[in-house]
Amino acid sequence: MTLRARGFSVYLFAGLLFLSPTVAGAADESRAAPRTIAISATGTVTAQPDQVAISIGVSSSGKTAKAALAANSGAMRPVIAALKAAGIEDRDVQTSNFSIQPTYEYSQDGKPPKFTGYQAANTVNVRLRTISKLSDILDIVVGEGSNQIGGIQFVVSKADELRDDARKAAVADATRMAKAYAAAAGVELGPVQSIAEASGAPEPRPGRVLMQARANDSAAPPIEAGEETLTVQVTMVWEIK
Repeated sequence: MTLRARGFSVYLFAGLLFLSPTVAGAADESRAAPRTIAISATGTVTAQPDQVAISIGVSSSGKTAKAALAANSGAMRPVIAALKAAGIEDRDVQTSNFSIQPTYEYSQDGKPPKFTGYQAANTVNVRLRTISKLSDILDIVVGEGSNQIGGIQFVVSKADELRDDARKAAVADATRMAKAYAAAAGVELGPVQSIAEASGAPEPRPGRVLMQARANDSAAPPIEAGEETLTVQVTMVWEIK
């Protein structure tokens, strides 16, 4: 009985000796961990858009797929030609969608849908590097036969450069708050340990275009570009002395 108890004590002691370096190491690491303060701040910059993107297209129908395609191609060519004639560069006109699909007529009496032909659609995305041209461009393409206009989005072309100003504002605000917290806590800020950014590139903002009936050549729609807000959030960590 005594021998067993002694043997157990020896085994337990040996186990403690084996584990003690790890426990001591963890304690040392805990004591060595620096004290820190973390602050998140947001910087914003507003800017007026200087470019606009718009989708322009033509939808045509025909009894056969070939007829619908021919009608659509014939209607789309003058629209694209008008864009080029208005000074839009090739790089700023890009086909974004082309489709051809059957069409059906649906009845209310539960009968099977009746095949009526095909519909072809062709859409191009157009970038205007001068917003003031938008009204005239819309007027021109509608006059040339475009019957599908949408997806108007205003863009700030120098968003990356402007976002740097938002970064500076966010860092300055975070530093101000960190100093205030340190003073209130009676401690002193040490060197910055890390800076992390949480930023989402702003999506091009949809704008409003009020389409009017084209009663004459001057019936261009009014445009409202508004402002774009660029936002950057940073999280900064300082060591506390």
